[in-house]
Amino acid sequence: MKKIILTVFACCFMTAFAVTAMAKEVIIANGCDFPLHFIGLSRSGDTQAENLLSEPVKPGDGIKVSLNETKGIDLTVQDNEGGQVDFSGLDLTNASKVILKADGTADIE
Repeated sequence: MKKIILTVFACCFMTAFAVTAMAKEVIIANGCDFPLHFIGLSRSGDTQAENLLSEPVKPGDGIKVSLNETKGIDLTVQDNEGGQVDFSGLDLTNASKVILKADGTADIE
């Protein structure tokens, strides 16, 4: 009986660990009134931002990204003229969608 209980406990523990190690999908939506030609993602404090786009994102549209880490996320967006807006230290742990606005604020849903 003890072996069965230990086996069940071990399985539950390993399943819980595997779930927390999985990537989280979040939609990054363009809440600006201009197309986004660059969305850069980095951890807070990193100077290199990875561009997530292969084509511009129109106002009201979004992209789905997988995040391995969800706290301390920095996003940088640029328009076609190089104008830039930064979003720093976002916590996307409980987010399914983040709407980026031109004034540098973000709505997290």
